Amino acid sequence: MQSDRRVLEPPGTPGGRAPAMANHAEGSAYGLPVRPGARSIRALLLDGTPLTRESLSMSLSLCDGGLHVATAATEAEAEAVIGAAPPPDVVLCNLSGTAPDDPEIRGLLERLLGRLGAIPLIVLAEYEDTADALALFRLGARGYIATNLGLSVVVEAVRLVGNGGTFIPPAFLGRLMQDPLPGFPPGGGAVAPSGHEAPPGDLTPRQIAVLSCLREGKANKIIAHELGMRESTVKVHVRNILRKLGATNRTQAVYLTFNRPSG
Repeated sequence: MQSDRRVLEPPGTPGGRAPAMANHAEGSAYGLPVRPGARSIRALLLDGTPLTRESLSMSLSLCDGGLHVATAATEAEAEAVIGAAPPPDVVLCNLSGTAPDDPEIRGLLERLLGRLGAIPLIVLAEYEDTADALALFRLGARGYIATNLGLSVVVEAVRLVGNGGTFIPPAFLGRLMQDPLPGFPPGGGAVAPSGHEAPPGDLTPRQIAVLSCLREGKANKIIAHELGMRESTVKVHVRNILRKLGATNRTQAVYLTFNRPSG
């Protein structure tokens, strides 16, 4: 089966082709602008099913002009893209309904992770299964995305992992506190992707109150109503909380402080 990477290449190139991982500073192959200040991310999607491979790759590029998505239908095609220059910033592997504990899939993931080196891997799965997610993280994956998540969440997850973070779905956080992953020790001593420990007692009382609401999964509007502040003020508190904890997003902030005392 031939690769369909050409679907993401910009028109007007000689022979209708361009390097699969070309970094187009002005936007995506569809002419969409990159978010101001956002870093362009080169992603590779490995998916053996043509419809989901083409649909997801196009959707990601359309949703964020800073995501440049190449595709591969087979392991050999993926290895060719990984070995090319420049390599992808992140690789997504769609399991297409196959269980991660399937011997063939596990073998594929182990070989892929061995080939990727420092390039992070996100696994796309049909079901939100905590046990599967934990097994994949232990194997070395840096993200787990189930099909019950919206496209905008997937885009943010790809950006997070592509920039050095780890995407853990909020539904898994409680389980992770009881059964931590390698590199995430129990008792709240988790380490952020940047390598900085989450500092205890470094939050103001107001920020601790906001963080408590974040732990419950509440939106900014609900937090503002419950704490008697403006939504814009909540956003400022959330931004400062992330900065102090060295977290990239709200989910990671909750994880890093889940077992810390509130005062």
